[in-house]
Amino acid sequence: MVYVHKMIILGTEELKQAESVLKKSFPESIKVYGCIFNLNRGKPHNLEVIADQWPDFNVIICKPKVQGTKDREGDFNIFSIYSNSKVCLKTLLDTPGVINKHAFTLLAGVDIRHLEAVQEFADQHGLPWKVQVVMNVLLLQDERQLLFKESYAGLRLTPLSAAHAHLVNSTWKYGGDLNSYNSVLNYITHNPSLCVIEDGGTEPVSWLLVYQHAALGLLYTLPQHRRKGYAKLLVSVMAKTLLERGHPVYCFVEKENDSSYKLFTSLGFQDSADYRAVWFEINK
Repeated sequence: MVYVHKMIILGTEELKQAESVLKKSFPESIKVYGCIFNLNRGKPHNLEVIADQWPDFNVIICKPKVQGTKDREGDFNIFSIYSNSKVCLKTLLDTPGVINKHAFTLLAGVDIRHLEAVQEFADQHGLPWKVQVVMNVLLLQDERQLLFKESYAGLRLTPLSAAHAHLVNSTWKYGGDLNSYNSVLNYITHNPSLCVIEDGGTEPVSWLLVYQHAALGLLYTLPQHRRKGYAKLLVSVMAKTLLERGHPVYCFVEKENDSSYKLFTSLGFQDSADYRAVWFEINK
């Protein structure tokens, strides 16, 4: 454990303790829990995890160790945040060394109830800011609603390979450049993924990946293959596999995305009415 300016950098033992403590505060802690879950299982990462105090922390932030690495996480300087106190969150953000006030930073997953604290922090330092998106967080609560068929005649379900990263990146809402390609490649190489390949085909027609913070994501079906139930099939098979590994099963869905919201809730995922996660940009 290293103490710097009241900012505590968590070491191996603290990260294990943090995982078990954070598990009791879902959904608010799920994104930071997901990052730490993967860190504790040796997944390659460019993250350092800091807390405001230890062991009775109020705030934990997972932030890039090296800024500007050539992937989406480094490029966007993405911070994942769990906080149970607005005041403590603002104090930690104000601590020297936590935020580079000259760099673009994306605070991803700020509890909407603590939005005021990050706005005040930005305003106080004269930093331009905007709310990028507000998300529902959906956690799998009832695995009995997952959909399975007896057979998948005509279909092959298989993990994605590195060769598919270009295809996934080209259809991703946040993709299309080299840095997002590097992120997709990293997800495919180190995290679970699943795709549907139809009989006689060689390329995926539908796929699902898992982010560094352990959430399901990048769910996509090529337009000409929609309405065949592939998305529900992928989510169900992936969720079952992850549950068997003790892996959290959850996703973020943008507030306006009704079709994704309906898909996940029809499979037993639930959101918590009073919790929303905000992606908050500082600097341009």
